[in-house]
Amino acid sequence: MRFSLIIAAALLAACQPLPKPFSHDGAPPSDLLRLTDGQGITVLPVTDRGGTPLELLTRDMVRALHAQNVPATYGGTGRSSYLLLGHFSTPPAPPALIWTLRTQQGDEVGTVVQSLRNAAGQPAKLDSHTAFARSAGDIAALIRDEPPAEAVPPPLHVGDVAGAPGDGNSRLRAAIEQLLPRTGLELAPEAAADSLIVTGTVTVGGVRGGEQIVDIAWTVWDPFGVEVGTIAQARPVPVGSLDGNWGLIANEAALAGAVGIAEMVRQIDWSQGIQPPPG
Repeated sequence: MRFSLIIAAALLAACQPLPKPFSHDGAPPSDLLRLTDGQGITVLPVTDRGGTPLELLTRDMVRALHAQNVPATYGGTGRSSYLLLGHFSTPPAPPALIWTLRTQQGDEVGTVVQSLRNAAGQPAKLDSHTAFARSAGDIAALIRDEPPAEAVPPPLHVGDVAGAPGDGNSRLRAAIEQLLPRTGLELAPEAAADSLIVTGTVTVGGVRGGEQIVDIAWTVWDPFGVEVGTIAQARPVPVGSLDGNWGLIANEAALAGAVGIAEMVRQIDWSQGIQPPPG
């Protein structure tokens, strides 16, 4: 059994239909790690008429966008291509939640009006992400009509890999450093203000049935120490089999990790360069 990654599998099996990895209820480990038909969206917190943030409602819209295969995040650091703002209509207008999609530069892309009345004229329930499915679909259609932003990802510096038994740390680091350029990404020989940093963390789980799970997390950081995203991998191995030489297993894991990292950073809008975190 090989180390596997959904993104890598989708790229290698070109004859298979692409998966829809956003179609689940739980929030993904990182909102920027998924394949998408369009560009990423930062959903800004919706507030009620008294100014109180409605976090659950806003996160339901984020999940509804995930179900449309659109990478979306609640609030966030502003690395998405678009901002989505929601506000309630003001009487005497019919009750509605009005969603306005803008670029990071402030240009309006489009508006979607979500009625707060059901077909029977009764107040609509907004108690799950399914209540936002139609609006999320209309918003997704707006950005799928937009051309993708042309922005080259920053170079990446490969930092430490830690936690592996045997020679895993050094072999994994050497392999990911060799394979990242093959995905078209540029390597930075040293960490710098204009580069990202890739680190690896290996965790070996407990013994079960003569096997143990080896987890590898490749994390990308910006120069301010903010996590950009993580590619997670896992594989069961015979107990003690990696206590010495990792051999080809390091290359297999690094290949899947490199492909995942490349997919991740290419989905981020880098047209403004690396921006410091807000505040």
